[in-house]
Amino acid sequence: SFFFVPNGDEPGFVTNVAPAGIPGDLVDPVAEYDHDEGTAVIGGFVYRGAAIPALQGHYVFGELSGRLFHLDEDHSILEFSFADREQLGLSVLGFGQDESGELYLMANTTTTPFGTTGVVLRLDPAE
Repeated sequence: SFFFVPNGDEPGFVTNVAPAGIPGDLVDPVAEYDHDEGTAVIGGFVYRGAAIPALQGHYVFGELSGRLFHLDEDHSILEFSFADREQLGLSVLGFGQDESGELYLMANTTTTPFGTTGVVLRLDPAE
């Protein structure tokens, strides 16, 4: 439902009006995340591990600001909760996956790939 208008030399913008000339063979996204909800989506993986059965087959991704999400079977975006907080408290920089399908999160406090605060965290149901 979001269409991007490049707007020439000016800043682009999102609209719900389809621009003319859209190729007919494009595939629509299965989920949408507007910039009103965050800064940048950090792509992840479909969960294939065994430690968190409820996530089996769900696409897990993050938001640069430290929020983590997954898509349910209906492609609804659901947010992870961390104890009594809505955010992880770290900037999400990327994801990894091991040979067992378990997911790992790369994050830090600087929102850049620089510094000494970087961590690799395994997604764990106990945490």
